[in-house]
Amino acid sequence: MDTLHDRLAELADDAPTGGAPAADLWARGKRAYRLRAAAVAATVLVVGAVGTGIGVGLADADGDGDGSDIEPAGTVGISLPIEYPVGEELPDLGDAPGPLAAIWVDPAAEDGAAEVVGLVAETGAFGTLPIDVSDWPEGYGDGGWAVPLSPDGRRIAYRTPKYQVVVHDLVSGEKEMPTIENKILVAYDWIDATHLYGIAGSRSGTSGTWTDTGGWAWEPGTGPELVNLAKYPGQPYLGYGWPYGGQDLLVSPQGSRSCEAPGLVEASTEALFEVPVLCDVLGVVGSEILLGHWNPEHLAGNPNDPKYAEGTVVALDIHGADRPYLDPALRDPDADRAFEEPARRHVVVTAGAPHRVAFATDLIAEALDAEGGAS
Repeated sequence: MDTLHDRLAELADDAPTGGAPAADLWARGKRAYRLRAAAVAATVLVVGAVGTGIGVGLADADGDGDGSDIEPAGTVGISLPIEYPVGEELPDLGDAPGPLAAIWVDPAAEDGAAEVVGLVAETGAFGTLPIDVSDWPEGYGDGGWAVPLSPDGRRIAYRTPKYQVVVHDLVSGEKEMPTIENKILVAYDWIDATHLYGIAGSRSGTSGTWTDTGGWAWEPGTGPELVNLAKYPGQPYLGYGWPYGGQDLLVSPQGSRSCEAPGLVEASTEALFEVPVLCDVLGVVGSEILLGHWNPEHLAGNPNDPKYAEGTVVALDIHGADRPYLDPALRDPDADRAFEEPARRHVVVTAGAPHRVAFATDLIAEALDAEGGAS
């Protein structure tokens, strides 16, 4: 089979076309995973979007320029595997550190308070970001969703203690607060470098009422607009939460605190399959490379188990594999072990890092391409 390095060069040509309406695909996937969806739906009534993460070693980068322009992904050298600086005192990055390669919430700060930590793509510096997490709901610091980080690393989105969404430009330092009258907005993820999406709830007292398809979208220079997540132009149904899986895959609802084989729906075939060698899906590079915690023993657990929190994050290429479909008529007898070939994976984050992370997937793609092969 091709190595992960070979596959990265082919990603642009792999996107399938056709298939059933995206809303139907998601309905089928959601029925199969209704228990997971119920857990996520209960959480979304009170939360925004945050997470924990990893550390990175970066190759030296040419630091010419004044930082006012986006650093193209092709000029950022990220060396893998990433190593988190456990126990180190980190500096304050300020409002404009430049594009980040990764962002997470570290629940192990010395004073007991969680900290939002970023990795600056240009310099390789780790540091904290000036985001107040003191009022975030329980579970954000130790097992919640990730802070949405745009694929180019330039923008993040998070919520304030008053449940307002903030979009923070890490190059200019500017912040915007998208609002829609009589709506509660929750940020999910970035479709691309400039398009953020989420779910919009109708205000009802101090909480809200929600539907699967009632969403919103935002891009720089515009206000947020209400959208039907099943019909957003050029995209499939974006799913109930994060991460965004691209136009080929729909990531089924994942319990925010559990380690279990994640489920995905193929947009081209409607087929639902699991990835038993992973605990979760943290992001998707291209169309068929999954970022997630490696779980070769197929063990279930949760972040309260120290072994899970210290797991290794891998990039797993699922292209061409016999997928473990839930439909027995589609499932190959050898599918359970189809994703275990060493050539299909590359270590992205070494064990020991906080487990919930958001990646700048464009930068991770470049790093994988530079490394080549599997590990």
